[in-house]
Amino acid sequence: MTIEKSRFNSEAAPQSNAGQGVIINNDFAAIVPVISGQIGGREANIVSAKALHKVLGVGRDYSTWLSDRIKDYGFEQGVDYVVFDSPISGNQSAENNQLDGGWVTKRGGDRRSKDTGLSLGMAKEMAMVERNEQGRAVRRYFIQCEEELQRSVPEIAARYRQHLKARISAASRFTAMCETLKQTRMEQGKATQRHHYTNESNMLSRIVLGGMTAKQWAQANGVEGEPRDSMKVEQLEQLAYLENTNITLIDMGMEFEQRKAELMRLSQRRLARNLGADHD
Repeated sequence: MTIEKSRFNSEAAPQSNAGQGVIINNDFAAIVPVISGQIGGREANIVSAKALHKVLGVGRDYSTWLSDRIKDYGFEQGVDYVVFDSPISGNQSAENNQLDGGWVTKRGGDRRSKDTGLSLGMAKEMAMVERNEQGRAVRRYFIQCEEELQRSVPEIAARYRQHLKARISAASRFTAMCETLKQTRMEQGKATQRHHYTNESNMLSRIVLGGMTAKQWAQANGVEGEPRDSMKVEQLEQLAYLENTNITLIDMGMEFEQRKAELMRLSQRRLARNLGADHD
């Protein structure tokens, strides 16, 4: 995981009356920094769970609070959060020394604690459910961070929106394709099993991903979680195009191998057209 760990080092404390449930100063940048990193191989804005726990003034201990929230709200490692070695010693023994940026005991053992990097979305939700003034204030801060990202780096925000649009389009076309397949087979007096949908999905993925299924592609690229979440916009757009075209071919009564050959031909033609347009 790529993370600028040094920016998690801030131990700046809230104002003295934060323990009373109120944070007067909304400048949380030094207390709960939002940094760039990766979760599941994807670029993400990340928040330290330890820093968030501290500024929220949570009454429970850190480990119990975090594990309960993950369980209660169904957060997934590699999708919503990532675990890493914290540069902050936390409650380490006084026998520890910080040498060359790493925590070691006088016996030479590594005694760094673990921290959890939360996606900005997970951090916002965890702040919101605390239902206290700190939670509301921190959530507003995270929203401001997102707005600042869009203002300061609009091309990044635009890229995220483009990927989201392509991801939703591919998902909706896949659902429609599966429904068409089910309806067509029903009209033919055939039952549709789960493997029929899988066959269609694998066929389209192999066309787009160089002969690999989505699962194989994810394994080859070290992708965790849903493979389509990590695909490029161009790949998602090609999948959506093929799914939409496959709906028409299924309606026309084409058999699987016929559709596969036609979709491969149309895919190559579309890619060639797009390549030509890029060179104009």
